[in-house]
Amino acid sequence: MRWLCLDPGDKRTGVAVSSPDGTFAIPVAVLEHARGGPAPKVIEELLSEHGADALLIGLPVSMDGSPSSQTNSALELAHRVAAHFGTRPTMPPGIALPHIATVSPHHELQQSSHAKLLHLQLWDERLSSWDARRAMGVGNSERRARRGRKHSLDAHAATVILQSFLSTQRGEQPPRRDPNTDTWFKARRD
Repeated sequence: MRWLCLDPGDKRTGVAVSSPDGTFAIPVAVLEHARGGPAPKVIEELLSEHGADALLIGLPVSMDGSPSSQTNSALELAHRVAAHFGTRPTMPPGIALPHIATVSPHHELQQSSHAKLLHLQLWDERLSSWDARRAMGVGNSERRARRGRKHSLDAHAATVILQSFLSTQRGEQPPRRDPNTDTWFKARRD
């Protein structure tokens, strides 16, 4: 199964895609959009263009697992996409938000006639932007100063989210960056 991943934000959404065999994530693009996220039709076109049949959407939650200020925006995007494809989103393990169980009543379920979406999964995106900034070597002041890098950062954050998901699906701990040594490591399971 090939996955397309979205890291939704207020004005931009980072996009990444998995390799055809689902082993690694590749940054694709950054979508500019109005508040509320990209239109489901744009997502449908991306799925078709990249031959993806499953969608992963980053779910921003607080460090303690409670909803953050952007959680509702990501959930609303997931609801709109689910309604467009006539499917239901799946919550990430360990996160229970009661209002995700059903599609919002103001969204009509309408099966898309073009792309097929086999699975719509939400995934915990905690620390993905931090990991992406560290991997790219971008500091806060430098990040603000260079708009192009900010765009690239959004796509890399989507890549971090997708790689975390893919690693977890294979039963591996996702790779993490050690903040003390600034190197990547794989956690060992004991």
